[in-house]
Amino acid sequence: MANVKFQYDYPYCGQNEKARYGAQWAESSTTLNGCTTYAMVFNNTVPGCRHIKVEIEIENTGSGTVLGRSWDFKIRKSSGSWSDLKVFTMPDDGIYTVDCDVSGYDITQIACVPSSNPGSSRTWNSWFSVEQLTITESVPLEELSTGTFMYGIFPNRAGVSQEITEVFANVGGVLQPVTDVLVNIGGTLTSVPPVHSAHLKTTSEKMTLYGFTPSDSGTYKICQKKLSGDHEIRLYSEDFEELSDGYFYSKSVSLTAGTLYYITVTHYYNETDESESDLQIYKEA
Repeated sequence: MANVKFQYDYPYCGQNEKARYGAQWAESSTTLNGCTTYAMVFNNTVPGCRHIKVEIEIENTGSGTVLGRSWDFKIRKSSGSWSDLKVFTMPDDGIYTVDCDVSGYDITQIACVPSSNPGSSRTWNSWFSVEQLTITESVPLEELSTGTFMYGIFPNRAGVSQEITEVFANVGGVLQPVTDVLVNIGGTLTSVPPVHSAHLKTTSEKMTLYGFTPSDSGTYKICQKKLSGDHEIRLYSEDFEELSDGYFYSKSVSLTAGTLYYITVTHYYNETDESESDLQIYKEA
């Protein structure tokens, strides 16, 4: 099983205390640029950060103003050192959006303070909202299998219903799962098209990564057989571009033969119960 350095937008970055890479206000203050402030601390070290977008709102609480002056947006690396990521002039309304590339650092905290101490009489409240967090995570590439599900055998019960099914045969009075079906088409025995699948059971937030390279171009259904909980599916190109525009549970997509696609199945961060499902991929008739 190979590992992939998978770069993606973490989907739950604004969800604070429950999400794996959510962020919360630090319990104790820190001093940066001579200013006493509270940083936001990520629940876990954010691996290989490539981009971050944070909405910032600053409110004056003392005499004078801290607006209309230079501020620093800082990140704390896993080494413990703080670095300036963005230096900007805070607008007079106290609202600013930091939207910056990051050089692949592992980061643990973020903070925003004036570039120099504005004086003891000038105080402020801060509010941050992390809107985007592009990370690079080393993820095992799991394998898909065939033979568990079938698509291509459609019984006619008041109309043909084209659904995935599991096929069993009575062998010596015992039902046995069928892993392949040969059909006679024009005198030639042909296997029905395969359904690529994977069974997944998780108890907390986790992203599982699969690779899929179709042998034929066409429209494919990517879906799940849900057994419990909440597993979200996302589709990416081989260059890690998200193709699905958010998560889905069932989607028909046009795929090109010989091209590698990545598919992730993620246990939803706020799902406290066990999640169990079968990922299913097949070429539609």
